[in-house]
Amino acid sequence: MKATPHPSRLRAGAARLLGSSSLRLAARLTLIFVAATLLAGVVSVPLLTGALKDRLRADARQMAEALAATWQVAGLVDLHAQIATNIATTRDFANLYLFIDNSGRIVFGNFHLPEPFVGARELVSGRDMRLPGPAPEGLGFSAYGLRIPAGYVMAARQTTALDEVRAIVIRSVALGLALAILLAVAVAGVLAWRAERRIARLSDVLTGAAGGDLSNRIRDGGSDDIGRIAQAVNAMLDQLELTVESLRQVSSDVAHDLRTPITRLRSSLEPLMLREDLPEDAAAEVALAVGQADRIVRIFNAVLRIAQIEGGGARPRFAPLDLGQLVTDLHEMLEPVAEELGHSLTADVAPVRVEGDRDLLAQAISNLVENAFRHCPASARISLAVRTVGAEALLTVTDDGPGIPGPEREAVFRRFYRLERSRNSEGSGLGLSLVAAVLRLHGGRVDLEDAQPGLRVLLRLPLSAG
Repeated sequence: MKATPHPSRLRAGAARLLGSSSLRLAARLTLIFVAATLLAGVVSVPLLTGALKDRLRADARQMAEALAATWQVAGLVDLHAQIATNIATTRDFANLYLFIDNSGRIVFGNFHLPEPFVGARELVSGRDMRLPGPAPEGLGFSAYGLRIPAGYVMAARQTTALDEVRAIVIRSVALGLALAILLAVAVAGVLAWRAERRIARLSDVLTGAAGGDLSNRIRDGGSDDIGRIAQAVNAMLDQLELTVESLRQVSSDVAHDLRTPITRLRSSLEPLMLREDLPEDAAAEVALAVGQADRIVRIFNAVLRIAQIEGGGARPRFAPLDLGQLVTDLHEMLEPVAEELGHSLTADVAPVRVEGDRDLLAQAISNLVENAFRHCPASARISLAVRTVGAEALLTVTDDGPGIPGPEREAVFRRFYRLERSRNSEGSGLGLSLVAAVLRLHGGRVDLEDAQPGLRVLLRLPLSAG
């Protein structure tokens, strides 16, 4: 059965989509498309209604000219008959006809005018003219008048159809605009979602590469700009992986090859320490050489361990574990060492389940505690704490020692980097590098904070899915 995405991941994906440049570009294109459609509607309505108005005015003129032609050919009697026939075939005052003699008297017709006119004119019933019977007021007409020797012939076409056509056009434009907006928004959303998915895959690969995982590649067969970027990133990762692997292999080979002769050198020096006839100053030199050999071997072991972690060799040993119980066990083991050095080591833990390698996590935590032992003056207070914060397990190691200056907190995770004040103390500058490598392997991260006074190291790990 297909797994349902977690609501938090859905919300994060929606937030990325809403904030993406792809969606903003699609929204801009949608606005442009909508504005163009609206502009077309605004332009088309007056053009269409103007054309219809011209057609009605032309019809009214043709009607008036037809009446004038009837009078000219057949006389006043046939003109009256023609107007009567036209009125009889007209319903709801769609067409109006009128003959006014030279004295200004209305002889026959189906509307009344205060006075005749010549040419085109727009009339409104109840204001410019009167209709017989219970005809409604406010009807619009496009009228035309002609002067004939016997008087005036007038004709008019009702413009109610023009208003209806205008309303239909406006509704059509509004409906088309609404459908266009929905279609544009849907298309824009789909395009933005597809682009965001591709960008998210690109971002995931780059984020993994920033965390040390150079094995993933962007599987994007597109030939557009995102596809070309994906191809360039893949080529860069290929070269970077080859370079990093070469460096890692060189450091591992050097550490491995040098560890053996150093171990043999220590083994050859160790019997000299047991000789009773060796001068005191020579014995001290031998002891110092053995100590330096031990330090070099520890450095080589740390380098090899980091290479093993970053190469993924430790991953098969992952298993569910209680981080609180692990810290409790480490506290019991390290507390006597702290007392012997004059320090105070406390623990405040809660049961927290994580997925990980118990030995690697124990080594990382022990490194942090031993760093505190080494760099804090006597009578330092060191505390361990484990709790759950959101979807993460948070382990903190806090001391009240000199701390690490803010500008150097990122640098201390680099291999062999040491603070200026720690140059003459024991250590190799690999402890925090190892901690960072272990946390990356577990999908977590390590942060440093000012404890005021002292240093607080925060280890964040994802909670176990079980």
